Amino acid sequence: MVTPEEFTSRTFDYIVVGGGTAGLVVAARLSEDPSVTVGVIEAGEWHTNVPGVDIPGLAGSTLFNPNFDWVFPSVPQKHANNRVIHQTRGKGLGGSSTINFGAFHRGGAHEYDAIEALGNPGWNWQEFLKYLKKVETTAPVPATAKPEYKLASPDPKWHGDSGPIHKTYATHIAALHVPFGDAFNALGVPRNADPYDGNNAGIMAMYVAIDPKTATRSAAANAYYEPNAGRKNLVLLTNALVSRIVFETGSESQPLSATGVEFLKDDKKYVVSVKKEVILSAGALQSPQILELSGIGSKEILSKHGIETLVDLPGVGENLQDHPYVPTTHEIDPSNDTLDFVWDTPEVMPQHLELYKSQKGFLTSPASAVYAFVPTKYFAPNSEKIEKWKAMAAQSVDAAPPALKKQLELQLKWLLDPSSGEAELIPYPGFFLGSALKPVPKSRYSTMMCSVMHPFSRGSVHISSADPKAPPTIDPNYFSNPLDMELLLAVLKFAFKVYDTSPIKETVIRRTAPAPEEGISDEALVEYIKGNFGCVFHPVGTASMLPREDGGVVDPELKVYGTANVRIVDASILPLEMTGHIQSTVYALGEKAADIIKKHYA
Repeated sequence: MVTPEEFTSRTFDYIVVGGGTAGLVVAARLSEDPSVTVGVIEAGEWHTNVPGVDIPGLAGSTLFNPNFDWVFPSVPQKHANNRVIHQTRGKGLGGSSTINFGAFHRGGAHEYDAIEALGNPGWNWQEFLKYLKKVETTAPVPATAKPEYKLASPDPKWHGDSGPIHKTYATHIAALHVPFGDAFNALGVPRNADPYDGNNAGIMAMYVAIDPKTATRSAAANAYYEPNAGRKNLVLLTNALVSRIVFETGSESQPLSATGVEFLKDDKKYVVSVKKEVILSAGALQSPQILELSGIGSKEILSKHGIETLVDLPGVGENLQDHPYVPTTHEIDPSNDTLDFVWDTPEVMPQHLELYKSQKGFLTSPASAVYAFVPTKYFAPNSEKIEKWKAMAAQSVDAAPPALKKQLELQLKWLLDPSSGEAELIPYPGFFLGSALKPVPKSRYSTMMCSVMHPFSRGSVHISSADPKAPPTIDPNYFSNPLDMELLLAVLKFAFKVYDTSPIKETVIRRTAPAPEEGISDEALVEYIKGNFGCVFHPVGTASMLPREDGGVVDPELKVYGTANVRIVDASILPLEMTGHIQSTVYALGEKAADIIKKHYA
């Protein structure tokens, strides 16, 4: 790491804006060539030896802490009682890979193929699979795993064996893992022994991004940057906020050429020069912000903030999608092993930290080990409801502008596809509720996170001011399409059904949230959802890789339309939300982007 003066004294071949999940992949891969220089500008710090980052069982403890999390608010959500929904984004080297819950999951083959179908040749499952594998080193099934966990040995056809990110099955699995799997299965949801082969629906044990040798989080900072930090041609500047990309003023007929990046550090303004390319990897909420601050975006929005429009690109900041979720909590038999003991008896925490040193106990793994990605036919209460949803989705397609129509047609198809996971349910061994309700001491709880995978609503993120330090205006526009509320309501009711199915049923004492009196009618449950839902922090789509006429911001080479040498490499380019957890896809995106760039200059 260097001072801003040292950093700006150099002219780099490539400047990566944002040392996050994708940005560090690109930086590490481009700097493999000793003849090129790569500068990385990161707004946060490098969090080393921080238990909340490194220890898997403490995942989530850094959320809402402004040292680690941008803590962005949404605007009040008009379809959800005007609630403001917190938008977590990782702040620090490694980005959100350092603060997430570790799930290492893939989209389905049909979702990667959809990226190609929307106008991006070469972006399909077969092509993407090699990058998903390149990212990872897959550990064998842990020796401590019991046969009833049904953990499949990794097939090298689908799993990587020599990538920087380590992935393993959880070594500490809560007692209710097996009965939950059995209950889902009793309701018809199939087991999926290997959801990494392109079919990601069903009940599964999820790999997590943990290095099994050390039982620590495997993330972009320690996997992609740290082993390469000694490279003379890879230079990192932390705690520096990028304010805009600097362009050469050319003729209107020529694409804009970036000559540098302006940033702020300790309230001083600096500019660093670039020879080849600027790679924008600030994430789905901040890459659009930086584009707009640089004069690229909707003319209407830019002029409102007194910014000269260099490229009129109205797709910037639009098409925002995320997974909305709502929890339900049940009190269960106190003989069950749950994480509630941590709140009951905080004095036991030092013992568990001691246990962790010998790689034992609950701190070695994230809390949830079993996940269910459920096709519509299993969570829909009956065929009439499916017909109703089909009609609502078809109506959305008909009413959509041409660009969005193509996306919603795919979503309609998936909604009716018996092999597409349209809902996610995650059992958590303990009390996990963001509302005012508090657990009763010495009681034991189970919480189910219920989420919709392909929401039909679309939101936006735009600058709130020409001041780069002002947070962006984020409007996810949750439930603006009423179908999303219909689906989330059905998923919540399906979760009730799981708790009422053997062998889980036998452990349940009562439902605590929503309380039974809140759950008599659908209307009451909708109010519960509006008051208690959140998002799963998987924003995508705000700089979509689509044809320009379809609202696209980047082309299939990830280049921003109207520019000669600015690419975007992060989740903002994904035009459609994916089933499950997007971090492995974002890493793979970084790997593919690095190859695209290397090939361009070969």
